[in-house]
Amino acid sequence: MNTIGHIGCALTLSLGLSSAVIGHGTLSSPPSRIYIGFNEGPESPESEAIAEAIAIGGTQPLYDWNELVAFHPGTPEYQRTIDYSLTIPDGNLASAGNPKYAGFDQVRDDWTSTQIQSGPYELVWYATTPHDPSVFRAYITTPDWDPTQPLNWAQMEELPLGPVSLEEQEYRFNTILPERSGKHAIYVIWQRLDPVGEGFYALSDVDFGEGNQTRDCPGDFDGDDSVDGADVTVLLGSWGVENPEIDLDGEGTINGADLTILLANWGACGADCDGDGITDEREIAEGASDCDVDGIPDECQDEQDCDGNGIADVCEIIDGSKADCNLNQIPDACELADDAANVDEDGDGVLDDCQVDGVSYLFEVESDWGAGFVGYITLINDSGQCILGWDLQFDAEFQIQEVWDAVLVSQQDGRVRVVNEAWNSRICSGKSLRFGFLANGSPTPPINMRINDSPVDPG
Repeated sequence: MNTIGHIGCALTLSLGLSSAVIGHGTLSSPPSRIYIGFNEGPESPESEAIAEAIAIGGTQPLYDWNELVAFHPGTPEYQRTIDYSLTIPDGNLASAGNPKYAGFDQVRDDWTSTQIQSGPYELVWYATTPHDPSVFRAYITTPDWDPTQPLNWAQMEELPLGPVSLEEQEYRFNTILPERSGKHAIYVIWQRLDPVGEGFYALSDVDFGEGNQTRDCPGDFDGDDSVDGADVTVLLGSWGVENPEIDLDGEGTINGADLTILLANWGACGADCDGDGITDEREIAEGASDCDVDGIPDECQDEQDCDGNGIADVCEIIDGSKADCNLNQIPDACELADDAANVDEDGDGVLDDCQVDGVSYLFEVESDWGAGFVGYITLINDSGQCILGWDLQFDAEFQIQEVWDAVLVSQQDGRVRVVNEAWNSRICSGKSLRFGFLANGSPTPPINMRINDSPVDPG
C-alpha cells in the first residue's frame, strides 16, 4: 500500500508552462492525485498509477497540475449550487471531463493514498493564484464504494464545510469526515463566482484503515452514546444470571461489580460540552448548529456576532448572507462600521485589505487604420505589495478581437475583462506589465478600470 502523510507546498515552475487559462491550484491536504504526481516528478514518476497516467496523457498535465479546470458560466446564485452531475460524467470526476487529464480517471486501487481518520478535519487548497469571490464544495465516497469501481455521483456524499480563511496562498476550511473504513476518495471543487464560471477540481485518495474502533464506553447497552438510566434497567433485567453481552467484568454473572463499572462510566460517551449527557457529535447529527464545522455545537462557543442580530458571524459568512472579502471571518460590513479601525481610508466602501491601492495604467495605440487598431495597456504597480494574480476590467467603446500576453475572459455591454497568463501572474511593487490587443472600432481610451476589484487610475 502506497501511503503518505504529507506533501509539502513547495512549488516548482516549468518554463515550458503554457495555457489559455490561469493556473489556480489544487488540494494539498490531503494531496490530490495530480499534486502527488507533480511532486513525484513528471519525468521520473515513482508510482505505477502516475506512470500510467503519463502514458495516457503525457507529462504536460502534471506540469499544469494547477490548471485542472472546467467552466460553468452563469450567475453567482447558480454557481453556488451547481449540480455537477449534469455536466461531469460518471467515471470522469478526477478529470472533471477535461480530456487533457483523462489519465487521472483510471480505475485502480494503487493510487497513492493519505492515511486519515473520521471526525473534524481541515482541508487545505494551495492556490498559486488566489481569486475571490468563490465557493468551495467537497464530497466523499459513500461507505459502499471501493477503489475498483469508477467514481460516480451516486456514490458521492457532499460534506459540510466551515467558513474559508486565506493564509498567504492557502485556503483553509473545516469539514467533518463521516465514519469510513479502507480506501476512499475526497473530491473538492473550487468554483469562482464570475460570468465565465471557472472551476478547479481535485481528487484525493485517502485510507481510513480499519476505521474508528467502537468507543470504550462500558455500560452503553442501547448504543445511544450515553450511560444512563436506560442502561441500568437493561443490567438489572439480567441480574444474577449469565449474560455475556452485558457482563462488564467478565466474571460470568451479572451482579454488583457490573453495576459499579456502569456507574463509573455514567454520562456521555465522548465530548459533551454542555454536560447534558448527550455527546456533541450526536447533538450536531440531530440538528444542533455547528457553523464552523469543528465538531463542537455553536451554543458551547462564544461565537462573535458583531452586528448583534442574534446570528453568529461565521453562520452568515458560510451561508453567503454576509460578505467577507478578506476571508478573516469577520463580515466586511462590521469592519467598515468600526470607524476607529481605519479599514477604509479612501472611503469608497470597500475594505482596504481587499484592494490594491496604487496601480495605474497607460493606454497606447501602435497603429490605427480607421476601422480598427492595435493597442497596448501597461499596468504600473506602485502599491507597495506584490499582486499574485490580476483580474482587469474596464469599459471600452472598441471591440477586442485578439489579445496577447493576457487572456480575454469576456466583453459584454462594453465591459471588458482580461486576466493574466500562467507565466505573468505576478506584478510586484515597482514593476510594470504590458499586454497588447487587436480591436475593431475607434481607439478611445478605456475608462472605469479596476484590477482585482480595486480602482486603477490613468498614468
